[in-house]
Amino acid sequence: MVKFLSLLLVMMFISVTAQATTYSCRDKQGRLYMSDNLQALPEECRGKVKVVETEDPDNLNYVPAQKVSPGVSAEFEQEVHDVEMAQQQQKERVENLLQRAEQLAKQYNYAVEEKSRANRRWSYRSRGIIAEANQLIEKVRADKQQLLAEMSDEKMSWQEEEKMNSWLDEIAD
Repeated sequence: MVKFLSLLLVMMFISVTAQATTYSCRDKQGRLYMSDNLQALPEECRGKVKVVETEDPDNLNYVPAQKVSPGVSAEFEQEVHDVEMAQQQQKERVENLLQRAEQLAKQYNYAVEEKSRANRRWSYRSRGIIAEANQLIEKVRADKQQLLAEMSDEKMSWQEEEKMNSWLDEIAD
């Protein structure tokens, strides 16, 4: 009989589920907090706490996100647009620098080749060709120094910097 009563008591306590109140709230960033302890919620949420009422403890209750005011949304979108524009302009400047470096390398190689060709086939015109090639080489070297100064002012990825240096390394100082 004692075994039966103890078994009956155990069965009664097992069937009783924990009855706790669940609280939920959203902070300013939109993060959802749920807790059965009101003190565990963040300070900014405590004034906006909602009691989650459920009949079935296994159901998930969804608290929809709060609407963002149009003024805040417009400001945020403008900031995002400004950042995207700045990134696009930065990318265009870097592409421009890369194109200029490639063009300078091609001009330098052309001038060196013309000078070499004029030296091999010496004629009356060779002096003029060599002088023009030397002027072009000096101009390319000056442009290289200017490009290096501009390059130091720009933020570039290491791949872009390596590509730029590979073009500029073709130009002998």
